[in-house]
Amino acid sequence: MNVSRFKLNTGRLIIVALIAFFTYSGSQLFAQDLLDPVTHPKFVNALPIPTRLNAYTKRHYKMVMEQTTQWLGVEVDGVKLNTTVWGYGVKGGAVSYPGPTFDAVENVPVFIKWENRLPYTHLLPVDPTLHMARPVDGIPTVAHLHGGHTESASDGLPEQWFTQGFAETGATFVKETYTYHNDQEAATLWYHDHALGITRLNVYAGLAGFYLLRDLNEVKRIKEGKLPFRPYEVEIVIQDKMFTSDGEMFFPSTDPEIEDDFDPLPEGPTAIAEFFGDFIIVNGMLWPKLEVEPRKYRFRFLNGSDSRFYVLKLSGDKQFFVVGTDDGLLPQPVAKTELLFAPGERYDVVVDFSGMKGQEVTLLNFGPDEPFKGFNNDGSLSDGEGGATPAADPATTGQIMKFVVNKKFDHKRPDADLDVNTRLRKHGRGIEPLVQTGATRQLALFEGLDEYGRLQPLLGTLDEGSQAWFEPITENPMKNDVEVWEIYNSTMDAHPIHLHLVAFQVLDRRDFEGTVAEKDQPQHNGTFGVGGKLTVNSVSSIATPPADHESGWKDTVVMMPGQVTRVIAKFDREGRYVWHCHILSHEDHEMMRPFHVGPMPEMEPHSAKEIASSGLALPETFELDQNYPNPFNPSTTISYSLPEASNVSLSIYNINGTLVQNLVEGTIEAGQHKVVWDGKNFDGTQVASGVYLYRLKANDFVSEKKLTLIK
Repeated sequence: MNVSRFKLNTGRLIIVALIAFFTYSGSQLFAQDLLDPVTHPKFVNALPIPTRLNAYTKRHYKMVMEQTTQWLGVEVDGVKLNTTVWGYGVKGGAVSYPGPTFDAVENVPVFIKWENRLPYTHLLPVDPTLHMARPVDGIPTVAHLHGGHTESASDGLPEQWFTQGFAETGATFVKETYTYHNDQEAATLWYHDHALGITRLNVYAGLAGFYLLRDLNEVKRIKEGKLPFRPYEVEIVIQDKMFTSDGEMFFPSTDPEIEDDFDPLPEGPTAIAEFFGDFIIVNGMLWPKLEVEPRKYRFRFLNGSDSRFYVLKLSGDKQFFVVGTDDGLLPQPVAKTELLFAPGERYDVVVDFSGMKGQEVTLLNFGPDEPFKGFNNDGSLSDGEGGATPAADPATTGQIMKFVVNKKFDHKRPDADLDVNTRLRKHGRGIEPLVQTGATRQLALFEGLDEYGRLQPLLGTLDEGSQAWFEPITENPMKNDVEVWEIYNSTMDAHPIHLHLVAFQVLDRRDFEGTVAEKDQPQHNGTFGVGGKLTVNSVSSIATPPADHESGWKDTVVMMPGQVTRVIAKFDREGRYVWHCHILSHEDHEMMRPFHVGPMPEMEPHSAKEIASSGLALPETFELDQNYPNPFNPSTTISYSLPEASNVSLSIYNINGTLVQNLVEGTIEAGQHKVVWDGKNFDGTQVASGVYLYRLKANDFVSEKKLTLIK
């Protein structure tokens, strides 16, 4: 694809400095030596199996997020070093990384109250310049059930975040206890943190776990002996990390690829375009081993990495079977010797160790140690410029884990009877294709630059070009619409795109030719960076169908560079949701957009509408926060804190000091408060674009800030 660039370095690699910030404020520097992955022991320690929670019978849970120490397999000179992590656990019990696995059943709802009991400083370096959740105090978190057919209020949207004790909450926070209706077929789901602008750090710290949903069809296949079941069914989450010499996790906080001629980056930690660690960790253990019997095993694979695409193979080119995708079983097993595996994806895989008693099989990775750009015609990794990129370092990131076939076959448990002809779905049927009843949307992926010259990946439309999170919603299907989304990737890299709420079907991929023109890209703080607008000149008449192993229900799909990928989905719940890239460093830096199913909610007249408050933890001082989003269109949220009941006036003025609108007038109770302004004056008329002032008077306290309306 012929695409103009914005002086972007398409051959970027992440160069790591030996300095990290380890507080939320980034106020203190610590020089840290990094552990050498080459010499670190491998395939010595057993693969941990997550604790399992039986949600068949117990349906109400209080799950806490806490900090703990855990041995991840880190050793220095033969000495085992514990690592500080964040984990999930049942309240009153131990927390762990990864969190416990939920075993849930179709149409049996589960109710979970997620409680934030983390420290008030972050485990990792936080970049305050990003568009992110900004509580007055504490760590913002929110749990998202990835792949769940979930009501909007329980989805774990980025702005549904909350701090410790629910003292502060995000603009779209609704309730403390989430409802998971589980009204979908058997699938490998997972839960993870999704707080705005800090997801990458919270997940890297350990906030993730499996949620396995079963249905009668899957249970029938297990009872028939077609699918392996426990203890021969094992969930496996693969991640990459870095470690300091004292055993703590390291996350880079300097960016060597910042472009010139932009605003100077403030001192402190900065986000990076992508993260590639040099240690592979599986289920919270570095390069583990799993001792197995000579029989078939079912592995629920999850790519929980920030940015890394894996190309999975078994040593000796051993064959395996893909039996399921993100959101359900395939019609029949698909035999593979290689599997492309992107962040956020899940694959349900069966490996047959029969006849291999006394042997060892290594799970290998032939993906790149840099952003994935697709494959060349000869199967090599593309560098995006006609050449090849090396595969992962065979001494480190090219190895995942080892299977040791040394356990005695348990004849009390028959081996599963599965091959490529096994029928896996209900009544042996295939997957019924969705039929379009709604719109066809033309969307696009872009690479731009933020106000500081940092790479900023973005989503958008062909009509409008790149768009930030806070710009007006452009995707608004009605309830039960079946839409086709055509997503054009104008970047040099592949991106795993995830849609909340829905399971979709991949229709096809086509090459296209186009050009990207620069455009001003609004930033959350009122400045501008560089975005893009794609003009498509031609689309290939040759449509490549999804690979056999992609032909099931998906919620995350790889969008190859220079291709338009078409997916079809039914939007059958009303409410606010999001779609985004599941490279977490991209998601946190604006590659995420909201969509809304059903009629868009109308603001109350003049928008003096209280949308959230909390009296669980009273503020110690009066505070007026920066509005969010800023710049905005059509509405913005203003937050303020009162340590005591106060006579409050919150008003909007134009730049000349003329009163435009009163948002709050009267006595307000102590607590955190939020109001929305819809950009209208006293007459209900939309005001012009520009800079405005908002002023809070609360007893003797007075504070004033600027906000920007764009159209």
